[in-house]
Amino acid sequence: MNRITHHLLEEGEELTAPPSIIYVAANSVAVKSKDLSLVKTLSEGKAYWMKSGAILSPANKYLNIYIIEITNMKQEEIYFTPTEPCKICPILDELLLLQKSTSFLDRCHCQAKLWNLIGSMTEVQPLDDIDQTIHYINNNSHKQLTVQDLAEKARMTPVSFARAFKKKTGIPPKEYVLDTKLKKAKELIVQNKGINIKDVALQIGIQDEFYFSRLFKKREGLSPSIYIKKIQDRVAVVSQLFLQDHLLSLGIQPVAAPVYPSIFPKTNGVPSYLEKPLEGTFLLNAEKTFNSKDIMTVDPDFIIKTSLHHGEQQTLTWMKNKEVHSIDFQKTWDDYLDQIARLFGREEAVATIKKDMGQLEKRAKKMLRGVARSGEWAVVWVRNEEIRLYGASNHACMELLFQTLEFKPHQDLPKSGYISITVNELLDLNPDKILFLWSTKAAVDRVAKHPEWNQLKAVENKDIYIPSSQEWDPWGPLGRKHMIEGLVSYFNLDKTLLYI
Repeated sequence: MNRITHHLLEEGEELTAPPSIIYVAANSVAVKSKDLSLVKTLSEGKAYWMKSGAILSPANKYLNIYIIEITNMKQEEIYFTPTEPCKICPILDELLLLQKSTSFLDRCHCQAKLWNLIGSMTEVQPLDDIDQTIHYINNNSHKQLTVQDLAEKARMTPVSFARAFKKKTGIPPKEYVLDTKLKKAKELIVQNKGINIKDVALQIGIQDEFYFSRLFKKREGLSPSIYIKKIQDRVAVVSQLFLQDHLLSLGIQPVAAPVYPSIFPKTNGVPSYLEKPLEGTFLLNAEKTFNSKDIMTVDPDFIIKTSLHHGEQQTLTWMKNKEVHSIDFQKTWDDYLDQIARLFGREEAVATIKKDMGQLEKRAKKMLRGVARSGEWAVVWVRNEEIRLYGASNHACMELLFQTLEFKPHQDLPKSGYISITVNELLDLNPDKILFLWSTKAAVDRVAKHPEWNQLKAVENKDIYIPSSQEWDPWGPLGRKHMIEGLVSYFNLDKTLLYI
């Protein structure tokens, strides 16, 4: 529990204080560390965070100070704005009285008012660059942030600051602040069951809930109340698969979902097409063991789970949980969609999704026909220590390419799945065209140093294709659409995709 004490020190008197905040109400004070390595003089109206040491009263004067002991406070440098004693002392005297009260409610009010006072006195250090400003905005979405205030903290004029900020981020600082607040609002709505709109608005520094609702609708295209309905089922996904793709397609916002930070470091661990739809969702690192306690913090009503790659020890805590709905691995993307839709009574939505997907696939197939049938294709993934050659079936990407979009597979491809091969074995296959998926150009360049590389027919005819395909994952409706559009765009055919 934090504690306030008030001290009047006579001339030359010394007081040893614990780690605390010192507020000088009258005259000046010398503060020295135990080993005398630091001696600092503080003037009237100044607060100072002292880790440990002694306070000395000045000569020929008395010293009026308040000491605020803060428990469990990190030993770090804190800065305070000078504040007139006539404004601070009455508040501190009131807190002293509340602190002595035997009423539990009074003591709670004391602590709340004390933290509010300290917060109002705290001074943020000047921001040295735009990156620090961005970090400050992201961590202070609860405050009312103006361009003028941010410019002052960055020690720039508002005009220069706004220009530098937009050059760095692509948007004006005012819009960035608003975006940050509304992202935080979505997080509060999704992760706090039963929270009301007024409380959300207050927690992002907006006093008027109706103004907040208008802002939210303008940015998101729907009101906060309708957004809340999207999470009425409160579904958490415990899987190494992006089953949130299917939920979002069905109009359900998951309260928790898996991510892969090392694969998608710039977009919160998910493909870019899922980043904005998942704003507010609690993100679970699928590269580590899932912690059931973390998931329960968002209070899910349903948990969709698949078998986990990290071993059965992860599944034990879920086996007897009645909210858990296990889904077996499925052969196709729409099998997952069917199963998830049945859990939530969204079968009608499935028919629409499949119809739209069928039309998109039909248009793409027509546009890609010349490319797909211009020779025999092989799909290869160059990994760190392996070259994978894929078959024409038993993989969502290959089935999309070879069956749905009718790319012509090489006749000697594996029957299904994939096999590991060498460059010499790829030369034995010698396909007309090679499509490198999920492979970086640097990885392909490394393979291209092999002596037999230039003997490949595809190399001689310049039929090597290396699209930016890190995000191509057609196991869900959103990912499937993204991959189809990516293929059409890569082959420079996207201008008429929506009109054929």
